[in-house]
Amino acid sequence: MNCINCGAFLTDTDLDYCPHCGANVLIQKKVDYLSKLYYNQGLEKASIRDLSGAISCLKQSLAYDKRNIRARNLLGLVYFETGEVVAALSEWVISKNIQKNRNLASEYIARLQANQNKLETINESIKKYNNALAMCREGHEDMAAIRLKKILSQNPKLIKGYHLLALIQMKNQEWNKARRTLKKAARIDKTNTTTLRFLREVDEQTGVTTKMEKRRKGLFGNEKNENDNISGEIVVRPSSYKERSKISLFFTTVLGFAAGAAAFWLLVLPAVKQDIYRQANQQIIQYSDSLSSQSVELTKAQGEAAQSSDTADAVAKQAEEEQKRSQSYEALFNAYTAMQQEDLDTAALELQKVYVDTLSDSAKGIYSTISGKTGVSGIESGASDGTSSVDSSTDGTAEAGADAAASAGEDAQSSDGDSGEDSSYSDGGYEDSSYDGGYTE
Repeated sequence: MNCINCGAFLTDTDLDYCPHCGANVLIQKKVDYLSKLYYNQGLEKASIRDLSGAISCLKQSLAYDKRNIRARNLLGLVYFETGEVVAALSEWVISKNIQKNRNLASEYIARLQANQNKLETINESIKKYNNALAMCREGHEDMAAIRLKKILSQNPKLIKGYHLLALIQMKNQEWNKARRTLKKAARIDKTNTTTLRFLREVDEQTGVTTKMEKRRKGLFGNEKNENDNISGEIVVRPSSYKERSKISLFFTTVLGFAAGAAAFWLLVLPAVKQDIYRQANQQIIQYSDSLSSQSVELTKAQGEAAQSSDTADAVAKQAEEEQKRSQSYEALFNAYTAMQQEDLDTAALELQKVYVDTLSDSAKGIYSTISGKTGVSGIESGASDGTSSVDSSTDGTAEAGADAAASAGEDAQSSDGDSGEDSSYSDGGYEDSSYDGGYTE
């Protein structure tokens, strides 16, 4: 606490004067003590949900010391609990302006503003409550009751809403509904004077006293009162236990075992068998599913293997065809070179290595020319043993090609003079222009 005169902090609470300026602070200490006293009373009342009493005590505490931050924050919390959000925010804003640092009011405001949906719902419920109050003043109690029920579903802590709804129900002679509504309000604030006054009116009209607390029930459902057995009297009850004979005990034991065995045979054993059958069926289904999946995978693997085998055969066949084509062109080239050098024996040997079916049309013309001069043919597609067969059918095109090729070869030899190299094949010797005359009819 600080001195009201100079603002110095009063360290010694036993002194009645300020050690700094000498001012009398006895009245100030009494006021501070009363403010804290009423704050403690308000805190106790709020802890037992006596919210009306807590509001009264906290207001009295603030009347003695308006800078009592704890009392003002607690008053805002009590207002918020009764549905008075605007009043709660007002108290928290005032508290925050008085003490800006280390104040719980800042946290309360931040939490309330963080949930915008809840804040908007509360504000909307307050506006609807004002509209319902205006409807009641205009005489539209039915519409106001419907509006109030919707408001209380959105803001179930609005005590004023319960009071107005109960008042409408009391006007319509709906005493039981009014009692239930007022009991809901009493759960929020137990000592609210308006709630208690309305309940007394309902009790007078119905002749039934409203019970605010439910009676506790005993172990076997019988109701117990806290005032039972207060007198301390000891009640002696006669014992209801009676000793049984050994024969009856024996038959009772045997009957119990028989009943247990019958129950086991009729109830437990069928369930156990059914469980065993169910597990066996599940295992059979799992095995069949596993076999089906394995057969599908095996079929798929076989199909992939067959496809791979066909692909390998096709690749091998294609490679063999390419090898034959390359060998045929090489042998044809060697045969043509030997024929140009008038070495017909070598040309005949090389021509026997040629696969005729792998040659192109232009190459077949050269093949026909060499075959006509040497009298030897290459390997035909019908020859299974690999030996050469004599090509007995040559058309006019082949003969023309042969003549053209022969004339081209003689011209090339005559142009070379005495040199041993054939300069007409320096660029590859397969240009189509040197055979144009051999393929025209």
